[in-house]
Amino acid sequence: ESDVQAFLEANGRPKTLAHVQAVAEVCGQIARQYGLDERKCRAAGLLHDISAVIKPADMLHYVASHSLPVCEAEERYNFLLHQRMSRFVAEDHFGMTDSAVLSAIECHTTLYANATSYDMALFIADKLAWDQQGIPPYDEAVRHALDHSLEAACLAYMEDTMTSGRMLCPHTNWTLAYDWLTQKP
Repeated sequence: ESDVQAFLEANGRPKTLAHVQAVAEVCGQIARQYGLDERKCRAAGLLHDISAVIKPADMLHYVASHSLPVCEAEERYNFLLHQRMSRFVAEDHFGMTDSAVLSAIECHTTLYANATSYDMALFIADKLAWDQQGIPPYDEAVRHALDHSLEAACLAYMEDTMTSGRMLCPHTNWTLAYDWLTQKP
């Protein structure tokens, strides 16, 4: 935690620091609720937006220069690449090797189909500890669904986002995750 704090402070990102600390706290609460490893969840929360120090256009340049695939949503809204870039920074700069943590970081904005409990815990924690003013408009629905399951909470958030008009452009992973969640019993 102190390394993340020092890194974000040195790069002039106090708002990002406050957000990742809040996400780590919420993800830790979800871990306790669902019997997950709290240390892993907190680490994922702290590192999930670590690439905020990189400009979105530079993120696009990086993935293009490494021949990594870019979906239409990432092409139009380069900031969506931050989830993948945060994984790279977590690995390369912070030495994170835990595959559950890295996977959760990599899909915290869009989720994946066949998401793990750690993926879903960070996805939901990021939404509940959002970085805007006030309470998220979906807060009550997602918290209620979280009492039932991680899958229900993810689906509640996704459905709210799609019906409210807040979705800019559906990301390929988002669409696959939504289809996967709606097919679960």
